[in-house]
Amino acid sequence: MAVIVHLSDIHFGAHLQGRAESLLTDIERQEPDLVVVSGDLTQRARRGQFEQARAFLDLLPGTVVTVVGNHDLPLVNLPRRFASETRRYERYITEELDPVVTVADIAVVGLDTMPAWRWKAGHVSPRQDAIVRDVLGSAPAGVWRLLVTHHPVLPARLSGLIGRDGLVAACAEAEVALLLSGHTHTPTHDLVDLDAPGIHRHALALVTGTAISSRTRGTGNAYCVIRLSGPMTAGAEITVEVREPNETGWSERQTSHFAYGPDGVVVGGDPPG
Repeated sequence: MAVIVHLSDIHFGAHLQGRAESLLTDIERQEPDLVVVSGDLTQRARRGQFEQARAFLDLLPGTVVTVVGNHDLPLVNLPRRFASETRRYERYITEELDPVVTVADIAVVGLDTMPAWRWKAGHVSPRQDAIVRDVLGSAPAGVWRLLVTHHPVLPARLSGLIGRDGLVAACAEAEVALLLSGHTHTPTHDLVDLDAPGIHRHALALVTGTAISSRTRGTGNAYCVIRLSGPMTAGAEITVEVREPNETGWSERQTSHFAYGPDGVVVGGDPPG
């Protein structure tokens, strides 16, 4: 079994003091192979906030993949925003803005969906579509194909992403199974259609909540644990658990079950044994 922890919208600088420690303890108990952080590591892209984010990331277990969020670019310092919008992110977090990682039979592509000329909604380019096609489309049989973005790609009701149609087609051609994102601060899971000429597949779009920030938008803090029962072949089971804080730590809020079939992800499956 492979275990993925999905965090997002940590917002250091607007985070709840003390919650990061309990979150780290709970994540360690999940024994993840992969930790995905889908953007907004900081509240205002300040140096001290990135230092806090870096210290937090260094304590996470497993392989860690991060992408840029809209709050990780300077907001009011326009010269810095347009001259070197990701300089602090690259200095403190990673120079890889479109990271590529393979771990535990999982191939991951992360995309930077936040250009300086957008303020909140995102953008993806044909160059990034090609990364998805080239990397995930060439993954060996049985390897799970995951795309990580800050802005949801699908469903359309959540997506504020210019260039979305080209990216959806690239995901269809690459047989992407999981779309992981943040931005909304509200955990959701949707089965979505991936269409390209002559191709129709189903994927699971997972948006996770804000794990430790005060910007909960009425839904409470949360993060997700995804468990994959085996290789990405027909019959493999996907379990998605949303976890939330309680008085003593963190506990299960909701668990949903999916399965992988000939045309992608479908509802169903029993909890992995």
